[in-house]
Amino acid sequence: MLLLMKAASLFCLLGLPLAAAAQKLPAHDPPVTYYIGVAQAPLYRSAADTAGRPAKYLPSQTAAVVVGRLSPRWVVVELGGFRYLTPADKLTDYDPADADALPVDPRTHRIAYEGVVRVPGATQAELLARATAWVAQAYPLANAVVDPGPAAGQLVIKGTQIATFRTAYAGVARGSYAGVVQHTLTLYTKDGAYKYVLTDLVHDAAGTPNLRSGGPLEQEKASLFGYAGLGSRASWDELKTTATRDVRRLLATLQTAMTLGAAPAAPNPGEF
Repeated sequence: MLLLMKAASLFCLLGLPLAAAAQKLPAHDPPVTYYIGVAQAPLYRSAADTAGRPAKYLPSQTAAVVVGRLSPRWVVVELGGFRYLTPADKLTDYDPADADALPVDPRTHRIAYEGVVRVPGATQAELLARATAWVAQAYPLANAVVDPGPAAGQLVIKGTQIATFRTAYAGVARGSYAGVVQHTLTLYTKDGAYKYVLTDLVHDAAGTPNLRSGGPLEQEKASLFGYAGLGSRASWDELKTTATRDVRRLLATLQTAMTLGAAPAAPNPGEF
């Protein structure tokens, strides 16, 4: 009997590392909060468990903090100090690029999205005309002021996009209007290529009741509600994530318009 008890104790001790290992799902990314869609999301303790029953479920509309990616299909969420796998398609607005470091200009220390795109065969006049038409579609409700640049073939756009974050109504998190995020987008065109520089991202509460302007998005935290608690930090992080995701999508539509939907040629940093 004593031998059996010792053997059982040894088995339990050996089993502990295995149980712990099952919880060590990758957490390579900074935490980003998403929300479960209309259907509940299954949570699995490991990749091997995904063939069976989930350990638990996250109800619809609840928050899910993503801390890693196992594959394009599966993401790692953290809940109650443990990590679980859940399908990425159960999350609303999931974009793996949300976890990437923001592009910061080493000279200005401002967030700056910048790139050169070659469009073989297109003249400067054609590219400028495409850019002008794109602005009219990309910024509805007169949400942009467009000026010619200091040189021929340039446009300077002072744009605004609606800012949002989630707030709880009757226990359900719903998207809320949170003012606007302003930016400056400068477009340079020449025969066969264009360059974009989008920077000066600044949050303005725009008169939203009980909300303060956060200011430049480079800030790690901002007191949106007049206090610096965790709730304020979480809302600021979410606002920044949504705003920069909108910027990436805006620039994707720019590329489609400038290249007429064709795959652009490989960029050449020395173009401009």
